[in-house]
Order: sequence, then structure tokens, then C-alpha cells
Amino acid sequence: MNGEILLVFGLLLATILLFVSDRLRMDIVAILAVLALMLSGLLTPKEALAGFGDPLVVLIAGLFVIGEGLFRTGVAFAIGNWLLGVAGSSETRLLVLLMLVVAGLSAFMSNTGAVAVFIPVALNLSAKAGVPATRLLMPMAFAGSLGGMLTLIGTPPNLVVSNQLSRAGMQAFNFFSFTPLGLLILVATIIFIVLLGRFLLPKEGDPGGHSRDRLSLDDLISAYAIKDRLFRLRIESGSPLIGQTLGQALLRSRFGVIVVAVRRPSRGDAPVRPALVSTEYRAGDILYLVGTEQRLGELLRAVEGLQRLSAEAQQRQIIARELGLAEVLLTPRSQLVGQTIREAHFRERFGLSVLGILRMGKPMKGDFLATRLDFGDSLLVGGGWRQIDLLQAEQGDFSVLTLPREMDEVAPHRQRAPWALAIVAGMLALMTFNVVPSVTA
Repeated sequence: MNGEILLVFGLLLATILLFVSDRLRMDIVAILAVLALMLSGLLTPKEALAGFGDPLVVLIAGLFVIGEGLFRTGVAFAIGNWLLGVAGSSETRLLVLLMLVVAGLSAFMSNTGAVAVFIPVALNLSAKAGVPATRLLMPMAFAGSLGGMLTLIGTPPNLVVSNQLSRAGMQAFNFFSFTPLGLLILVATIIFIVLLGRFLLPKEGDPGGHSRDRLSLDDLISAYAIKDRLFRLRIESGSPLIGQTLGQALLRSRFGVIVVAVRRPSRGDAPVRPALVSTEYRAGDILYLVGTEQRLGELLRAVEGLQRLSAEAQQRQIIARELGLAEVLLTPRSQLVGQTIREAHFRERFGLSVLGILRMGKPMKGDFLATRLDFGDSLLVGGGWRQIDLLQAEQGDFSVLTLPREMDEVAPHRQRAPWALAIVAGMLALMTFNVVPSVTA
């Protein structure tokens, strides 16, 4: 055995030890291994970097993009809600369905990406079904790995061996060559988990995992005493509000209601936008307001062409999906200290409305917008989720104290879900019938 072979085995052993020790990220270990082979002279720079130009690398990266698209359009969470509806309160049915869906998804995209997409879904299912998260996450991880055995693109090793067959002049595997054996192994694993494996899973743990520690939307609006004060109205054709700006309509001073945000329906994505003084009302606009039932009634009686939306039981689900809420804490050096909300022009600066103030742990009542802010005050702010995301980068005047756990379910491009499904279906069709190479599909 010559020195070069010993060097290769040494580098391989060092790489394996680094992978096992988990002291460095796997991608860093892989790059270090390539660098070591290049510096040792075992590979030329061209040979060492040749793998980055392989279509397989582009294909795997593309599968991660597909997974992110399913997450951002809300497709993954829609599947999770369907799972909960079908499984009900049965842990066994939930396990079987979750494993089947994750395996099915990982058959057509990176199994790592499929599992990553479903982690927040599984935590959400855990919280709603009252099942410890550990009892769902481990079987889900198994299913993600097994799903890679179902199709050619399910996992990189399948693509690697098929690619090598093609290079050797032999017939490569087709899209479903792995399916019969992979399906058999998947079914056997699910049977094992249901009959025996689930009794070996940890029984302790808080349902919902770490996300359970975070306050929910209901917790936040209850703490600020606005639980029954969140409403949605739609501006109908002929309303006198049409053409007026928020500053001209003066709904807060006239009726005591705060317009938090506006959603303007359109053919494409219609996100919730912050309600600014210059925002002009149009027919079809959906207004998100905070106020009392009495003041809302006065508004509806005085202003024609306003339709109240949703039953009370549905309102908070809609708000969780479309309207962002966050709790922020004023810092000692905040420029907002000593100013009122109006004087600080909070809405104009941050694109968010202040819905309530906590001082010494108690919610302020009355016209809190005219109250001078003090260090330690907590503000409940509302607006679009995009504005909430931007708020997290703000470090001068306040720090973000609480984001409701419903934020994990927010899909910033929910309106594009049909497009995402159509793109995935088109990709699968092109791969299945070998119309174009897999990387092109």
C-alpha cells in the first residue's frame, strides 16, 4: 500500500470523524475534505472542483427551492390542516398519515427539504392534537429517508448511481425504477412503527415542542384586553369612504376605531398593507380595525357601504393568517420615551399601528394614544406580516419581545399556491415521461 492510498484513507477517516463529532457543519466538512485533497496534490484544482459543475448539484439545489416554494405559498400547512382533519384525535392515524405524506413529498424532492418543510407542520399538529412532538418528529424523519427510495430524484444516491450507469454506456434507471422495493420498505416500516415502534418513542415532552412556549395570538390580544375588539370591514361600491384617505376620513376621532391595515384584493398576491395617513380607500378594500362593539355599531350606522365580515369565532383565525401582530418593549435609550404615539408618528415610521400598551404589566385603558411613553412600556403593534419581519431588524428604539406562534403558519405568498402546485406537477410530469433531462425539469 503506497503513501497516496494511506493519505486518502487518512483523509477519509478524518472526514468521517468530523461528520460524527458534529463539531462543524456538514457542508463545511465536505468543503474542507475537497480542499485537503487539492492541497495534498491528490487531485488537481480542476478535478477537485469538477463536481460543482455537475448537473446533479444544480438538480439537488433546485429541489430545495421547490421545498421553499411549497412552504412560502402555504401548501405545506394546508396539507397539515388536512392531516389533522382526517386523523382527528387518533395518534395512530396521525402517525400513519404524516409518514405517508412526508414520504410521498420526499419522493419528489430532497428528503431533507421535505422534512424541513414539515417540521413546523408537525409541531403545529403536536400542539393541536396534544401529542408530544418527539412522537411525531422521529417517525417523520424515518419517512423522509424512506421516501427517497421511491423515485429516481428522491435522494442524491439514486441520481448518482443512475448517472454512473449512463456514463458506463448502460441503461439508466427510469423515474419509478425504485418504487416497488421502496414502497415495500415504507409499508413495512409504517407497520413496525404502529405495532411496536411507537411504544419505544419518548412519551414525555410538551405537545407543540418549543413553539408551545411562545404566546399565541389569543394570549397576546387577551393580555392587552382587546380580545373582543378586532374586526374586519369591507368597503362596498357607493360608500362615501371611497376616494378619501385615512387622514381625511378621521374614523378614529369620529368613531373611536383604529384602522390597523388594509387588504386590497387583486388577481395576484394581495398582502395586508399598513394603513397610513395617505392610504386612499377604494371599493373592495378590506379594513382591519380595533374598537369596541358599540363604537363599531356607531360606525356602521353612520357610514353607508360598509359590510362586516366573518363570524366572531372565525375572526382570530383570519387575523392570524393575514394580519401581523407583535409585542415590542421600549429600550432605555429609545427616542420614543416621553412622546405620545401620535407625536412619535409611529404608523408613518414603522408602517404599524399601536393596538395597546402594557405598563407595569397592566393594559392601559382609554385614549392610550395620547399617553406619554415610558421606559419598560410594552406595545402591541399590528399591520402586515412583512412589516413585522422588518420590525425585527429595528434595534434602536425597541426590541421585539414576542411574536405569536401563529407566525410559523404564515405563508407570505399564499395567493400563489395554485402556481406552486402547477409548477411541481409540471416538473413531475416532465421527469416521469423523460421529456427533458431531470435538471432541466
